[in-house]
Amino acid sequence: MLPADPSHAQTAAAQNELNTSKAVLQIGASTAYGLKYTGTGVKIAVLDTGVNAGNRDLGGRLLAGRNFTLGSPNTNVADGNGHGTHVAGLIAANRNSVGMFGVAYSAQILPVKVIANNGAGASVWVDAGLRWAADQGAFLANLSLGGSAATNPAAMQYAVGKGMLIVAAAGNSGQAQPGWPARYAGQAWAKGQVINVVAVDSANRIASWSNCAGDAMYFTLAAPGVSLTSTYGTGYAAMSGTSMATPVVTGAAALIKSRWTYLNAKDVAGILFVTATDLGAAGVDPVFGRGLVNVDRAMKPVGEVATVAYGGRKVPIYATSTGGAVNSALQTAAGVGLLKVSGLDAFGRDFAFDLGGAVARPRPLLADELFAFAQPEQRVGDRRFSVALGNAFASAPVAHLGFMENASSVTGRIALAGGWTLAPTLAAQAEKASATSMALSHALTERSELGVATTQMSEHNGYLGGSNTGLFGLGRATTTAVALFGRAQPAPGTVLSASVSLGTTPGAQGALLGTSAVASHALRATWTQHDVLREGDALTVAFEQPMRVHGGTLTVTRMTGVDEAGAPVMASGSVPMTPDGRELRLGFGYQMPLDRRSTLQLSAMLRHEPGHIAGAPMQAAAALRYQSRF
Repeated sequence: MLPADPSHAQTAAAQNELNTSKAVLQIGASTAYGLKYTGTGVKIAVLDTGVNAGNRDLGGRLLAGRNFTLGSPNTNVADGNGHGTHVAGLIAANRNSVGMFGVAYSAQILPVKVIANNGAGASVWVDAGLRWAADQGAFLANLSLGGSAATNPAAMQYAVGKGMLIVAAAGNSGQAQPGWPARYAGQAWAKGQVINVVAVDSANRIASWSNCAGDAMYFTLAAPGVSLTSTYGTGYAAMSGTSMATPVVTGAAALIKSRWTYLNAKDVAGILFVTATDLGAAGVDPVFGRGLVNVDRAMKPVGEVATVAYGGRKVPIYATSTGGAVNSALQTAAGVGLLKVSGLDAFGRDFAFDLGGAVARPRPLLADELFAFAQPEQRVGDRRFSVALGNAFASAPVAHLGFMENASSVTGRIALAGGWTLAPTLAAQAEKASATSMALSHALTERSELGVATTQMSEHNGYLGGSNTGLFGLGRATTTAVALFGRAQPAPGTVLSASVSLGTTPGAQGALLGTSAVASHALRATWTQHDVLREGDALTVAFEQPMRVHGGTLTVTRMTGVDEAGAPVMASGSVPMTPDGRELRLGFGYQMPLDRRSTLQLSAMLRHEPGHIAGAPMQAAAALRYQSRF
């Protein structure tokens, strides 16, 4: 299957080119191509026998190089051997549906001829070429060369100091230790910027002739190196060796660098090390080192991804929302892209996330909510002191409290002079909210009253009726509401009640979200008929507009990416908190005692524009419950 890349059609020629470039699939490079990162902008020095500029698959890939194999350096880097051209093609041969293509097929090759056409070289040539390449700003140096004896590492130390990542072949002597200079990868001065490469076959078995990781195992990667086809002369040839495995790793490093241009050499190498596929003995071992280079994993986050939040804090990218009055504003923010954030992984690489999917859609109603919604109203004047379990509104006539559907409440009624009554209430619902309320009412008749109530409601783990966590967290909201209410008993057993409440909630600031001071309102009305079919039963119809914001602004302050140096880029945007819809609830409830210990309850509800979201599908639900005390 062709790696995902919209710029390359899946033609037969393209498929043949892919089949010939088998190392690409073995290391999972298609993930990078699917993201449209192919090595663009990365300069790679190939220290080898030169490069044949006449090979059409290298057209546009070659920079002006330098030859160090003669008495004095010159610009003639023609390859009279073939080895260097083969290596260069494995790194960056064009993807053009011809022949094969390199792992980082958009990278630039800087040819540095340090090996003569007869295959002979000298350490002074390599040293001079490496210093020159570092001075030219090459980020990567591919050293598909080596010897059996250590040489002066000064040139490598110079290149490391210039910020270069050196990828070197382990050698082809079947030894337990890598050859030189690859063995320098384990030295402290290498600072993790030298990678030793061993060769494996298509089944990820170590090639019989490949040197192993040895004492450089923590800085060793394995890569395909058996019978790899690449550019050779003006055509193509298959070759084997750690010399072929090395440019596969070099190409993988270039893909990472082309995606995150601000990464330094140590980080690019570190990413390849920690994302490699473990081979051989579990963990890092002296044969395969870290394991097979894995571009698919290397292009994905390493460790926890955290975004830079309000105030410069780093916060893990995690967010949940379970509705509430602010939920509509979150959906609006998601619709205009304000919930698209970036975060940094353990290597400081930026990754984009869309938190719009974490914004809750209106969920189906639960049975307990149905039964709590349409609870029967007690007869006017029946209560002096009461303890109740159910909707807090039934105890304190403030419509804002309707969302506390399963609260425990304590209410007292204190008769004052002139027909006035004072009713303090305490209500609490574990994990949701607690409220204190004071209602002052005046009796119009023996069975009717009007009043005003004030409430202070403190939410334990949410904001305006919703439970938001992670980046959506806004802390605990404290809402102060004032309500006008009335209750009447126009006929025996008939109770009517209504409440309209207005609330204010101070502004809040979380990691991602901030609000101005928020104004809200709610209304609720109920009709209850007692003793409908038998004594002790009750039929209730309830109508409610749950708490709805009608003023305030939601501001999102988020990291949107990074600049050229990898520093976070921050942006802010705001949306009004007033929703575009209006939720209305109509509920029906009937409860009937069957005997002294048992009760039958039936409840149903219609929910228009759930969550105050315009156009949201209407919800309908019904439930039947039998309760018995033992």
